[in-house]
Amino acid sequence: MPDNHARRTAAGGYTWQIVGRGPAGAAVAESGEGVLAAPDPHTGRVCANHIEVGTAVFDGVAADLVVEHRNAVLEARIDGRPDPAPPFDELTLIVRDGDGVERLSTTATLTYPAVTVADLDTYRAELATAEKHERRRRERRDRAVAAGTCAPPSSPLDPRVARLVRELRVEAATVREEVPDLDHCRAQLALAQHTLHAALAAAEQRRQSDNSDDIDYAYAFAQRWTPRVRRWAAILELITEAYLDADAVDALADRLSLRAPPAE
Repeated sequence: MPDNHARRTAAGGYTWQIVGRGPAGAAVAESGEGVLAAPDPHTGRVCANHIEVGTAVFDGVAADLVVEHRNAVLEARIDGRPDPAPPFDELTLIVRDGDGVERLSTTATLTYPAVTVADLDTYRAELATAEKHERRRRERRDRAVAAGTCAPPSSPLDPRVARLVRELRVEAATVREEVPDLDHCRAQLALAQHTLHAALAAAEQRRQSDNSDDIDYAYAFAQRWTPRVRRWAAILELITEAYLDADAVDALADRLSLRAPPAE
């Protein structure tokens, strides 16, 4: 059975490593391997050459670090703690082919956008919304438990109404299960926005340095990420609507399950 090195060499494979440097020194931020013309295990993208591999993994890792640091700053401010220091100030990427030959190497300064008062207000609003949904979920559960355990034995819920309530519960759960998690959508939108911003900045830098070899590719990369930002913004809006629809269905089930029995 051939080893990993033999498989990578035969299939046009590659390895990559990103080293970060910051206040605590240098450390490997992320690493991986893959095969050209096949989905990369880390990014999911199909890359035709080592430049595309490097661009994809570098932008993805950098965006993840920026988003994670932003969330850490927001959480610290909510808790009244000092802002944490960024983990890395600089990233170095090296991509090697299946034979271990270096095919791409680049170093870039990692920029962390400032977390503004507006960002903190938005984060507080998102936390409040999440807490409200969780509180409603607990209230629905408590009411359902109370209705199921404290109702007078002589006045059970009409079987047809009980069946409808069960069907409504299943419907609400199905709506929530068939769509992505809201936090996942928010994270993907932030990732797409940061990647687009970084791509546009890189394209402008190459334009100013008159790097004609890479400028077309850099602008093409930015153009490919522009619709992703629009898509994730639209998806987030649709998913929010879906969760609101599910809440409305649960609320109807609550009203039916807690409805007083008809008078004798």
